[in-house]
Amino acid sequence: MESTNHGEGPVAASKRRYIPLNDVLPPLETLVVAIEGSVDPDGVCCLSIPNRVLGDWANNREKNTSFVALANEYIVDEAITLNPEAARLEDLLYRKSLGVVSKVRAARGVNRKNALLRSTTITILNGLQEEVQDLKDALSEAQDSQNNPGGKIDAVSNRHARRKIQEVSEHANKALEFLSTYGLVAESLKVHTTSGKTFYIPFSDDAASENEDTVDLRVLYILDRYGVSDAFYHELAMLFSELPRSRAVKKARTDLNHTMQLTRIPGHEGAYRSFERSLCKQLSTMIAQDATSFQPNQKIKVRISGDGAKFSRTSSFVLLSYAILMPVGRYLSGIGNHTIAVVKGAEDYDTISTAFAATFQEIDGLQQLGFVAVNGFMLTMLGLNAANSIYACPKCTVHRDCRWDVSKPESYYSTTMARTLVTLRRAFASHGRTAAVHQGSVNRPLTAIPVDHMMIDELHLFLRIFDVMLRNLIKMSEPHTQQLVAYIRSCGVSFNIWECESSDGKVEWTSLTGEAKKKVLKLLPSKMKDIPLPNAFLDDVVQLWKDFEVLYNLLSSETPPPNAADDLHLKAKRWIQLFLRIKSDGHQKKFVTPYFHVMVYHVPDAIRQYGNIKQFSCQGVEKHNDDSKRNYFSSNRWDAPAEIMLAEHRLELLQQYAREKRHYTKHAAAYWHEGGMQETRSQMRETLKY
Repeated sequence: MESTNHGEGPVAASKRRYIPLNDVLPPLETLVVAIEGSVDPDGVCCLSIPNRVLGDWANNREKNTSFVALANEYIVDEAITLNPEAARLEDLLYRKSLGVVSKVRAARGVNRKNALLRSTTITILNGLQEEVQDLKDALSEAQDSQNNPGGKIDAVSNRHARRKIQEVSEHANKALEFLSTYGLVAESLKVHTTSGKTFYIPFSDDAASENEDTVDLRVLYILDRYGVSDAFYHELAMLFSELPRSRAVKKARTDLNHTMQLTRIPGHEGAYRSFERSLCKQLSTMIAQDATSFQPNQKIKVRISGDGAKFSRTSSFVLLSYAILMPVGRYLSGIGNHTIAVVKGAEDYDTISTAFAATFQEIDGLQQLGFVAVNGFMLTMLGLNAANSIYACPKCTVHRDCRWDVSKPESYYSTTMARTLVTLRRAFASHGRTAAVHQGSVNRPLTAIPVDHMMIDELHLFLRIFDVMLRNLIKMSEPHTQQLVAYIRSCGVSFNIWECESSDGKVEWTSLTGEAKKKVLKLLPSKMKDIPLPNAFLDDVVQLWKDFEVLYNLLSSETPPPNAADDLHLKAKRWIQLFLRIKSDGHQKKFVTPYFHVMVYHVPDAIRQYGNIKQFSCQGVEKHNDDSKRNYFSSNRWDAPAEIMLAEHRLELLQQYAREKRHYTKHAAAYWHEGGMQETRSQMRETLKY
C-alpha cells in the first residue's frame, strides 16, 4: 500500500541497506519501522523505530544521507513515504538518535541489551498540524528565552548585569513594536532595581550613547578637551552603566586617529603632518561656514608660528603651528592655531633645521601661491645670532651701540640697512670673519620666505619691554621694595620679591603672566606717587609707564586709525628719549634692547604695510601651547609628539560637538577688570595657609 502524507510529502523509495549483526541482538535487517495508527493522508500516525536502528543511523549514517531518507528505507511495505524536506521531522529523528546513543553508552550488561531492544515512537503530522506544532514550538522557545535563567541584576557582577540589561533591551524592544501602529517611537526605557539602581535602556539610534558598544561623540570630545584619563573614565563607566564602555571609547578614538596621516621625524622624537593637506582641510571648513568672507583669486594670509615650550622639568618641545588670518579664523585663540610639527628637544638651530626640514620645504612651495607670515624664533629662522649679540635686529643691521639713536628718519633702517635673503646668504658665506662682516649671520636661513614677511610678535615685544621697566622700578624702590610689592598686589596680581640665596645682594621676583602685566601697566602708574621713589625723576617714571600703555594700545589695536603708523613712530621716539632722560641705573643707552628699536623703526612700517600687527600676535600660540601641554600630560608619553598632534586632530574633528557657552554680562567692573577677582583669590590662599 502506498500513501502520500501531506505534511511529509511523497518521495521515491530507495534500496534498503544491510548492516552486520552481532550474535546477541536480532539481526539488523530483520528490524523495520512499524506504523501505528491511521495511514490516512489527512490523519495522524506514529512511527515505531527500534533503538538499534536509531543508534545505527547515528553512528554509520553517510554524510549526505538524511534521517528521513533512512526512515523511508525501513518503513514496513512502504506503507507511507516521508517528505525528505520536513525539517521538524529531520531534527526530531536526529535528536532521538543521539539520545539513544547516549543511553546505550551509559548502560551496561542487561540494561544495555534492553535499551537496544526497545523502540522509540515518533508522531507524524499532516501539513496543518505540522504548522500548528511549529507555532507552538516557537512560542514555547520565545517564552523560555524571555525568562531570566540566572540571578537578579543586583546579585551579579557589573559586567554580567550589563549583559542582562542588553537582553532586557532586546525583549522590551520586541514587546513595544506595536507602538509603530500608533505613530509612536520609543527612545529609551528607565528602570530601577530593588536596591535603587537606575538603568536607561535604548530603543532607537537617538539613544546610541546609552549603548555600551556605541560612543556618543560628545563624550569623546569632552574627554579630549579636558584631558580626562582612560583610568578615570573606566571607573566612572563602571559606576554608571548608561555611559559608553571604556573599550568602545578607545576604539572610537583609534578610528579617529586613523583619519590623520602622521610621519615620524628621522633622528628625533617627533612627528609632522602635511601642511598643505591640513591647510586645504581648514580652508574647506571655513568656506563652508562663511563663504562670503572669501573672494575669487584671493590670496590667503597664513601665519606660521614656532615656539619652544617646557612641558615638565625634564621635557621640552618645539612646536610649529599655523593660523589662517581671516575674520573667522579665530587666530587669537588656541583653537584657531593648528600644529603641523612637534619635536622633543631644545629650541636651537640644529634641532629646528633638521627636524623641520621637510615642513620648511613644503612651506617654501606654498608661499609662492599666497601670503605666508612667520613669527616665533625669528632669529633662528633667519640664521642670526642670539638676541644679546651685536647685530640682533632681525629686520636690519643696526649695531648694538646705535639702537638708542632715534634721530634717524623712519625709512633709514628699512632701506640702506635692511636685511634680505640675498644679504643674509652673502653674510653667512663670509662667516668666520669679523662680526662687522657677517653681521650676525652665523647660519643659513631655514626658509625662502622673504624677510619682510617675518613679522614682529606684539605680545613678546610688550613682555620684554615691560620686564625692563619693572626691573628698573624694583631697583629704584630699594630699600622699600616691600611697599612696591604691596602696591603691585593691590592691582590684583600675585607678586613677591626675594633675595637670592646663591648670590650676594641680588634679588628675584615673581614672573608675571601676560594678562597680569597688562593689569599692572594699567593700574600701577596711578599709585606710583605713593611709592618711595627718588623725587628727582618720579614724574618721569610715572609718565614713562603711562606713555608705554598708550604705545601698546596703539600697536596692538586690530583696527588702528589711518595715521597710526606715523603717530606710533613719533610717540615711540619720544618714549625712548624719556627713557634715557631718567638718570638711574637701568636707563642707560646699553639697556635699549632690540625690541625698543623695532618698536620705533619697524613696527610702524609693518602697520603701514599690513594694516595691523595684532594679527601676528603669539597670544593664540601661547594658548595653543597650553592645550598641547594638557594633551601631553593626558597621554601615555611613550610617543608624546604623536599623541599631542592626534589629540588636537580629534578635537578639530569633534569641534561641532562643543557646547555653546551661555552669554554672561560682567556687571562688577571692579571685580573683573580692576583686580578684585585676583585679590579675592589671594585672600583665599592666605586663609588656607592657616
